[in-house]
Amino acid sequence: MDFEKGSYFINHYKDVVNIDLTSLKAEMLLTKNCLQNGNLDFDILGIKKVVTEDVFPNLFKLIQVGLAIPISSATCERSFSSMRRIKNWLRTSMEQSICTDLSVINIERDLSNKIYKDKIINNFTMSQRRISLV
Repeated sequence: MDFEKGSYFINHYKDVVNIDLTSLKAEMLLTKNCLQNGNLDFDILGIKKVVTEDVFPNLFKLIQVGLAIPISSATCERSFSSMRRIKNWLRTSMEQSICTDLSVINIERDLSNKIYKDKIINNFTMSQRRISLV
């Protein structure tokens, strides 16, 4: 519970959750004293017992943001697992550029599902080829 040690995190999210820095500094000092005097641990359960939204509104908001951040790494983990599946199947049969393009399509599958596939296929079939596709 040191304001200076958490300054990067605090300054990054202060405008997002509308935190008053002077009040936050006082709340952090008071919470630190409560945890030390109450012989509570500086773990999440000890802090949760002391910090409530009514008493420490700024610190409560900041803790909520801090607890939500680890959840946002799921997209990254999904990307790596997708890459592993694709790389195993495509490793020997495709060029690197094609493998990269297919990886992006798989990772961004939510966006790629919104694309009009029929229109793309029609444009591809209408373009001139040296060999007839039909």
